[in-house]
Amino acid sequence: MIIEVKNLVAGYEQRVLLRNLSFSVPAPAFIAIIGHNGVGKSTLFKAFQQKIPYQGHILIQNQDLRHIAKPTATGILGYLPQKNIVSFPIKVHELVVMGLFRKKKFLENYDATDYAQAAQVVAQLQLSDLLDHDFTTLSGGEQQLIWLAQLMLQDAHICLLDEPSQQLDVYYKKQVYSLLQDWVLQHQKTVLCITHDLHNLLPLKGYLLNLSKPAPSLEVISPEVVLQNQEYLESHPRRL
Repeated sequence: MIIEVKNLVAGYEQRVLLRNLSFSVPAPAFIAIIGHNGVGKSTLFKAFQQKIPYQGHILIQNQDLRHIAKPTATGILGYLPQKNIVSFPIKVHELVVMGLFRKKKFLENYDATDYAQAAQVVAQLQLSDLLDHDFTTLSGGEQQLIWLAQLMLQDAHICLLDEPSQQLDVYYKKQVYSLLQDWVLQHQKTVLCITHDLHNLLPLKGYLLNLSKPAPSLEVISPEVVLQNQEYLESHPRRL
């Protein structure tokens, strides 16, 4: 079993957002996590990263996540937040190559092979022309894609992405979801992706988890399931 979430209860102070959430992912898969704002999508990711206390269990390959030391540093988890802020000048290739940090020894420099890997993943996103640009001069959408390239280099077994297509235009949204599908099918990664972009889920293989429903469970993605869940979100207010 890749992931097992058992009776997860999580939230903040007096406000519980996730109540007895349970689901299992037996094999590498794409899981789209949807729901109204404030239902606990980002809270779920914080629980995976051990950033908030919670009740219940999160198991990764049958190990309790609480007992796994540094899951991000060891390549078990990779995470792309909604927004990453860089306030100093840095070349795109220098930022992307940092995705290899866990494969380097302390104070070890990146070499030509590392930069070649960085260039390769940037090329997959069709952004090779930006490699020598200052990252801070890029558009919001371009910056998001460069962060995605860095996450690709991390080569984590489980990738958590918080609205990766939020700032992208129609073309790049399609490219990103196609790339995430490739991570699963070709590279055997498990991708958990928070999204409000249901339209781009239509051609994908994987599962949908609607946290707005009273008893969320994994549903196999199909055009019918996507449409049903979109209609549910449009016709139901956020549960309290």
